Amino acid sequence: HPFGQLDVLSLCKVLQAEGVQHIIVTTDDLARYRLADVPAGVKVWGRTRIDEAQQLLAWQPGCTVLIHDQRCAAEKRRDRKRGKAETPPFRMVINERICEGCGDCADKSNCLSVQPVDTPFGRKTRIDQDSCNLDFTCAEGDCPAFMKVSVEPAKQPKHRDVPVPAVPAPITAPVGAGVTIRMAGIGGTGVVTVSQILGTASMLQGFHVRGLDQTGLSQKAGPVVSDVRISADEPLPSNKANASSVDVLLAFDQLVGGSDATVHTMAAGHTVAVVNTAVVPTGGMVVHPERAFPGAEVTDRIDSNVGSTIKVDAQRIVHGLLGDDSTINVFMLGVALQSGLLPITVEQLERAITLNGTAVKKNIAALTWGRAWVADAKGTEEAAGLVTTVGADDTPLLQRLTEDLTAYQSSRYAARFTAVIDRVAALGHDDLTEAVARNLHKLMAYKDEYEVARLLLLPSARAQAEAVGGPHTKVEWMLHPPALRALGWKHKISFGRFSRPAFWALRAARRLRGTPFDVPGWAHVRRVERAMVPEYIAAVDVLLVNLTDANVAEAVAIATLPDRVRGYEHLKMERAAAYREELARRIGEFGGAQRSSAELAGLAGS
Repeated sequence: HPFGQLDVLSLCKVLQAEGVQHIIVTTDDLARYRLADVPAGVKVWGRTRIDEAQQLLAWQPGCTVLIHDQRCAAEKRRDRKRGKAETPPFRMVINERICEGCGDCADKSNCLSVQPVDTPFGRKTRIDQDSCNLDFTCAEGDCPAFMKVSVEPAKQPKHRDVPVPAVPAPITAPVGAGVTIRMAGIGGTGVVTVSQILGTASMLQGFHVRGLDQTGLSQKAGPVVSDVRISADEPLPSNKANASSVDVLLAFDQLVGGSDATVHTMAAGHTVAVVNTAVVPTGGMVVHPERAFPGAEVTDRIDSNVGSTIKVDAQRIVHGLLGDDSTINVFMLGVALQSGLLPITVEQLERAITLNGTAVKKNIAALTWGRAWVADAKGTEEAAGLVTTVGADDTPLLQRLTEDLTAYQSSRYAARFTAVIDRVAALGHDDLTEAVARNLHKLMAYKDEYEVARLLLLPSARAQAEAVGGPHTKVEWMLHPPALRALGWKHKISFGRFSRPAFWALRAARRLRGTPFDVPGWAHVRRVERAMVPEYIAAVDVLLVNLTDANVAEAVAIATLPDRVRGYEHLKMERAAAYREELARRIGEFGGAQRSSAELAGLAGS
């Protein structure tokens, strides 16, 4: 609670004195509340029940109050950076091979640091360690992909130290009758900080400056727009950019830069836009990973409303050069400066950064690297490590999937896969072949206990952990074994390095999969997973028999339906039921007859 004001329980007593009959307090730390101190009639619940509390109070007559008692996560993150709060000695990392990209972790945490990422094995989920609030509620997701990775910040260099090149002085833009600069980005990335640096530098150069920061209620990842208006002789009449008045747009985020409010201020044929092309997932994409980023239409909208556009993948470059993406916006400022769009000198901008007093060396380096990118884009990107390397992405798709199924079970099992793909490929439709290959592999390589153990032991899992915690990091796996779940155990258990022999044994036991000795395979979810494989192959056969040039697109859409079956346990079962129903319906329509999932199973058996 704010210093000098009522604490939560005192506030409850005041509200009761005012006649409030129903009060619920939700908190992330129940230990702070002693039952004896809680006023009669006030309920204190854990924060996981906040939705239940809202629903309960919504049906109560009269005035009701819900108080959520928890420190702001963004404020805690700021305190950790300033050394005012303790930083946990570990991080959560998602094993991308085990991850199903179901979105359950994002749904549990409601955190935008849990982001979708495309991998050679499909769309998965990762944790953006740079923006993570270290809340760790994402690990409550019903998924065995989480690794608890130890870190020792004092023993590891936090940022890269790539030597900053010498860059020729930029041409300073004339101030003329005034220059209006709009910065459009998202909260928590330093939009307002860059606005203050630019305004301070302008005043140091002797200009009049007027500015406006439009932050709304955003603390993190919401839209933030800042205007800086610079003039030489007298202040401009307004501190807000109006219609067609923006000379320079710094689009730190594409979606905010292409929003209606910002497009309204652009002048076609005049405004110059500097656009960060990095894709930042929206809240909808985080909870529903199958949703795609709006893509080209966003930048097209900006392009059609400005005179010219400078596009740069600032996130990848800055991360490669400086180790994280905290200075992306300053890098973009450097791009605009070197491009001759700002009426400010390099010296004054660097002085303003110094006066700001936060991460001075790093921010000046980011400003210089932004200028260096304009002078030599190729050299800057090479310094950032953005070069094509030989890796898993270079392995042909069918070869990669076949090899994975061989490791999953056996070469005979993989041959079953290739036999289907060969039949599809013979028709010459590459899109359909790829769709069937990816989705048949997904169904055949279902993640049972044997497969999770195998994926936990892959070198790529260790590499992911070391990328966050360093070469000597300790890893613990956060698992909720189905056997314990069946016995009523409700929480995940931490498995350390002493559990590796058990994982080795479980991996070796994968040869039992599908035999009478496959005890984990007796579970209902495993029987459903096995059944979906022949059902899908039968559906593919229907597609091939009825395929024409006119219905190829529909065939591809049907072939990709298994991608919706994401997640583990109950979540997978719910989505599998919806998938099987839709597959049967659409296959029936495609083949000219309605079919049920039972009929598909019959086709598979025949």
